[in-house]
Amino acid sequence: MARPRKRTKIRNPSLKNTRKTSNRHFKRFRVKGDPIIATNWDNKATLRQNYQRLGLVNNLNGVSGGIEKLEPEDPQPIDKEELQKTLGPDEGIIERDEQGNVINVIIGKGLDDEEVFDAVIPPTPAKTDVVKALEKQAANVYKRERYQSEGDKLFCKEMINKYGDDYHAMFKDIKLNIYQLTETQLKKKCERYLNEKERNQEKEKMTT
Repeated sequence: MARPRKRTKIRNPSLKNTRKTSNRHFKRFRVKGDPIIATNWDNKATLRQNYQRLGLVNNLNGVSGGIEKLEPEDPQPIDKEELQKTLGPDEGIIERDEQGNVINVIIGKGLDDEEVFDAVIPPTPAKTDVVKALEKQAANVYKRERYQSEGDKLFCKEMINKYGDDYHAMFKDIKLNIYQLTETQLKKKCERYLNEKERNQEKEKMTT
């Protein structure tokens, strides 16, 4: 008595898993997102080849393999302050001389959430027409304004009324500064509160 699997082989002995049969249900990738990318996408090229041709980066972490890394012939001097910002608070880099002796240790400062959000990214010139079209499209997007909550407004108002612009004294006040915000965080919150208050006063003058 033959088994069901054996019976299938007997019914079609010429059935083999070849390249033609295995790729029978293969469908090429179609871009369904941005129309600019979709119109300039080449289905015959790979993802990396398409991104490289369009002037985009397929991996923000850099090249992980498959491409030769070209080291610059004349290495540029490293700015230690900028390097500290890229490192976390618990990370560091040991600087050594030609003999291997430790001459310096660079410890990362790290950025808080507000500093990362408020950081200004310097613009770089577009290299391809696709990137120019994407930048033009992104520039026309509505920019949402950030507003402080009522709790933050009340907190900043009490701090400014009590200490003015003495952020060090605000930082040491454990009764009002219950979240133990740093001097930089307090300064940013208070400046945002004052700027928003000034904008509201200008709007009221325009309506009256």
